[in-house]
Amino acid sequence: MIIKTEDFELEIYTGTDVYFASKKLGQNFKKWDDLEENEKLKLEIIQKKVKRLILESKEILSAKETADIINRDRRSGIERRQFSYNGYIPERRSEKEKRSGRDRRRKLRILKY
Repeated sequence: MIIKTEDFELEIYTGTDVYFASKKLGQNFKKWDDLEENEKLKLEIIQKKVKRLILESKEILSAKETADIINRDRRSGIERRQFSYNGYIPERRSEKEKRSGRDRRRKLRILKY
């Protein structure tokens, strides 16, 4: 397993080698067999933590990718939803106010000057 940041690098190969490098501290190589048991345990814990972080990152990136795919399919640029307020807004005009029969707008108006 290789773990890198801007300033550090750690390579852990369980059962073989361990490599640590730092810009300030330099490089440090060790054979797995030369490590004490508590050091091996700590390095194995680091490997498990890194694995969890990687899986968490995968979930985050996969969730975003899945959301992008869903949104892309959902929004193709054409509004497919048709919405009408008619079923939700009650009619406010009384029967007397509604037009029926002859259109009131067609009355001749006589203008006086």
